Amino acid sequence: MHQINRIGKCLLAAALFFIFELGVAKGQVPVLTEVEKQFAPLFSEISLQLSTDKQRYLRDPMAYQDFIDLRLRPLWDIASTARALVGRQNFAAMTRTQRQDLIVAVRNTLARYAFEGLEKYSGQQFQIVDIVINQHASMGWVQVLMESSLIPDIILDVLIKQTDPEKGIWQAVDIRFKGITYVSVKKHSFRETIEEQGIDRLITDLNRKNREYFADICSKTQSSGRAPCVLRAE
Repeated sequence: MHQINRIGKCLLAAALFFIFELGVAKGQVPVLTEVEKQFAPLFSEISLQLSTDKQRYLRDPMAYQDFIDLRLRPLWDIASTARALVGRQNFAAMTRTQRQDLIVAVRNTLARYAFEGLEKYSGQQFQIVDIVINQHASMGWVQVLMESSLIPDIILDVLIKQTDPEKGIWQAVDIRFKGITYVSVKKHSFRETIEEQGIDRLITDLNRKNREYFADICSKTQSSGRAPCVLRAE
């Protein structure tokens, strides 16, 4: 379980280095081309940034947060991840304010994973080896090979969703390792907390973990003034 979480966090931190090399059905080629256009420039930039600027980001968490917000956050559909974690029924029963608070808490949690992954990053390289899109071109998986000189190569899958069909925009919603997804690992504890103590308690617990983690790294680096050293509520 710890290995799954650690790898998921490392993937969020290091992201991917994109190589598009697969044969697909003719009707899916335009869709896969759109996925390539959106992700290819990002993946190479992230690999370069982490390999060259890891120490700077460790010293300046606000700079790393800026990088996450600019390059990573737009490619993740946090609302869909939050809904999957608590379940559609629970999500539908929330007030508008509770939904927004949950989405923000999950967003900050994913950012925390990215920071934890940065601490563990040791030169891993990511290469996309396959893409699978469903018949309706609404969901798909991006299969990623993680190469490291320290551990055996690992295959990870990133679940992607077409969030704006008119513009052809795709975003990530989950990560799978050896058949187990991040959502499947976390959803039981999320839903148990909601059932026993309510959604507000779940949000409070997530906010507390995020606040304590970022307070620690910001104190160690003597950083203040903006995210992540000041967690935003929007």
